[in-house]
Amino acid sequence: MKRLLFISLIAILAFVLVLGSCAKEETPAPAPAPAAPAPAAPTPAKPVPAAPAPAAPAPAAPTPAKPVPAAPAAKAGPYGTIRVADVDYSWESTDPVYYESFIGWSIYDSLLGYDAQGNFVPDVAEKWEISPDGNTWTFHIRHGIKFHNGDPLTAADVKFSVDRFGDMSLSTNPWSWYISPQYNKKDSRVVDDYTYQFVSDHPEPNQAVVFAWTRILPKKYYESVGMDAFRKKPIGSGPWKFVNLIPKTSYKLEANTDYWAQVPAFQYMQSYMMPEQATRIASLKAGEVDITFVDFDRIKDLVDAGFRAEKVGLPAQSNLNFQGTWLPDAGPTGDIRVRQAMSYALNRQEICNTWYQGFAKPGGMWFMWEQGYGWSDALKADPYDPAKAKALLAEAGYPGKFADPTIHLYTTAPAQDFILLLINYWKEVGIQAKIEVVDSTVWGSYFFSFNRIKSGDPNVGWIFNWAFAVVMNATYQCSNMYGSWGVHNTGNDPKADELYKKATLELDPVKAKQYWTEFQAYARTMYVDVGIALSDPIIIVSKNLGEFTGKVYMGLADCYNGIQHPK
Repeated sequence: MKRLLFISLIAILAFVLVLGSCAKEETPAPAPAPAAPAPAAPTPAKPVPAAPAPAAPAPAAPTPAKPVPAAPAAKAGPYGTIRVADVDYSWESTDPVYYESFIGWSIYDSLLGYDAQGNFVPDVAEKWEISPDGNTWTFHIRHGIKFHNGDPLTAADVKFSVDRFGDMSLSTNPWSWYISPQYNKKDSRVVDDYTYQFVSDHPEPNQAVVFAWTRILPKKYYESVGMDAFRKKPIGSGPWKFVNLIPKTSYKLEANTDYWAQVPAFQYMQSYMMPEQATRIASLKAGEVDITFVDFDRIKDLVDAGFRAEKVGLPAQSNLNFQGTWLPDAGPTGDIRVRQAMSYALNRQEICNTWYQGFAKPGGMWFMWEQGYGWSDALKADPYDPAKAKALLAEAGYPGKFADPTIHLYTTAPAQDFILLLINYWKEVGIQAKIEVVDSTVWGSYFFSFNRIKSGDPNVGWIFNWAFAVVMNATYQCSNMYGSWGVHNTGNDPKADELYKKATLELDPVKAKQYWTEFQAYARTMYVDVGIALSDPIIIVSKNLGEFTGKVYMGLADCYNGIQHPK
């Protein structure tokens, strides 16, 4: 499941002035300091057209010789640079076991993949099958895949990557648990160079979700350089090769011309971190970047100015997550009536019309959407009902019943204006709320906080706003949110645990989907996750880029290699 991940605000990047269009062969370097832009990169020398052939002397009445036309300047292989103004790099991890690799979906291949309808499809594994008892997965590895250093990708690399991804002593990735020995791994073995088997201790068909999240790393290279060196110079088999990463500033990728699938049309992908929107827009208008992200209220202006709006990826969900709701020190959010009141106090349609400028609709239930696995109308958002919100608060004894009635919300700087919008709605019904702005690394450590909450960290009872793309199959996202074992640890509800296990252990796909729908309907009533909106995934693109032909439904990282040159 390839996706893009997690955001925060750091010091502003000083962008460079770039000569010419992205079709040039050189990639501009970022400026060394914010005070002054870097000098423009030199323009590569253009091929000199062939000189016309001189007229040959004729013995009689001379006829002027026709000049020989210049040969076209051929472009061999990928050329040019895709230049992106990003908001933030989150953890800046290049290793999928360290929370998540923010560029991993560009440089690695995964064991399985998805199509546009959410079905599992071949990737590194060209085919696979599950034994009749549901416990043994056999993956047949695609021949001919090579890592960026030329080494062949084999079943040994798959075993190494699966075992490492499921190593809970090493991995902080939330998906690792589901292929760990502690949860559901009995054996992992290489049958031959191109056949790998994973044996679970109980059948769980939805483990395919985790195999689609498992990226394949080169065992030989990793073991020769060690983990620290690998993270500084990672190697995969994906469409892009890692070039460099300057923390909090920029990163660069180069096209893998030996890629087994779609080879990028552009030679480089250069990203600059520009937290401030004004800087991103100015850089786009100056021709210094070709892709950027803007608030919804700026989209129309930029389209009117000649830029292109592209939908890339699945809709983005915006929702509120309530952690540690069952703990005695959870405060106001430990009372379900307060959580319900916070939901009914929100005028979602007004938020969609104003904040999202019409590019959204009410919804945003935890990773679910109308086309996803197990959706039902039971997951629709609450209507706007401030009178009901006030009645629920009165019934809960809010605010007088609570020693500290203030409700805290963690957020990163780019999202704080959105949280202020929500707080204004809550103020209208009498809810006291406060923003706590933190760095994305801190935000992430609290959000994935199974052990931290149990040990009584100060974020117990606090709220997170989560904005991320929905998925076709939210089985494990929902395990993390609603299960008592989940890394977000919100509900700790025995019935939710029971319904989840019933749905995910069922081998009959028809019954499994029915049970999953029932689980979702119950999880909705827990009010540990409150959906706000589902928004269109829009980026702004310059004329230097042509058609997007990659997997645009999977997100920007997956479609870079499908971006074409303009005609």
